[in-house]
Amino acid sequence: MPNPASSPVATLFVYGTLMRMTGQPMARKLHGQSGYLGLAWVRGKLYSLGRYPGLVLSDAAPDRVHGEVVRLANPARCFDWIDAYEGCGRADPEPHEYDRLIVPVTLRSGARLDAWVYVYKKPVSRARQIPDGRFYPF
Repeated sequence: MPNPASSPVATLFVYGTLMRMTGQPMARKLHGQSGYLGLAWVRGKLYSLGRYPGLVLSDAAPDRVHGEVVRLANPARCFDWIDAYEGCGRADPEPHEYDRLIVPVTLRSGARLDAWVYVYKKPVSRARQIPDGRFYPF
């Protein structure tokens, strides 16, 4: 996993259980340790993996995954527990389901920025694609 301490990027794009609207305990923890920047999207396809989604990056213009962006108060400390939550922490056995990568994100306003995002890296042939790119946990 890339070291966030060596990167100037302190923003994180979330599209699943870590979004504010889910009310999940880990989402509340994240939003207590970050500043909300707003709704956003990235180029990709979203798949249902059961109780959580997986994002696969795409270059196709119509492929969008919707979520929100936060600015982490302390990226190194936050990524310790977020990586563990996403199953790709230092103590988690390989292969991990996700890679944490920096990708271009477009805010609802049209502004663009780079943000960390958890990208699903296992095969999606048996997963159901979520056509509108929005995760609905309820």
